[in-house]
Amino acid sequence: MASVLLVDDEAETLASLSAICSADGFTVRTASDGHAALASFVESPVDVVVADWRMPVMSGSELCHQLRTVPGLPDVAFILVSGEPSPPAFVSYDGFIRKPIDPALLLATMRRLMADHVGHRPL
Repeated sequence: MASVLLVDDEAETLASLSAICSADGFTVRTASDGHAALASFVESPVDVVVADWRMPVMSGSELCHQLRTVPGLPDVAFILVSGEPSPPAFVSYDGFIRKPIDPALLLATMRRLMADHVGHRPL
């Protein structure tokens, strides 16, 4: 079963995304900031991370940077979400989705990116 780590500082958003992903068959974990998400990922990696760009404690862009640069972490599909009109140029994310999030677009993007990352994960 595919797994996703959802990261957002808004509880309602996390609950909504969690319900959408669970209904589609994903094993779901959540975190309310990037720091908690990084700790969760290090403890038990997931197939895809969906994170809000702007959060207190650690932003989604900083979380993405950490996941890409910490030695020994497996490659993961990373989707950055935001109400901003365009994605940041300085972040090495795999997908960008504007809020409000279209559930069908989110699920399709997650599945496409996971398929793209299959060959990139260490065994």
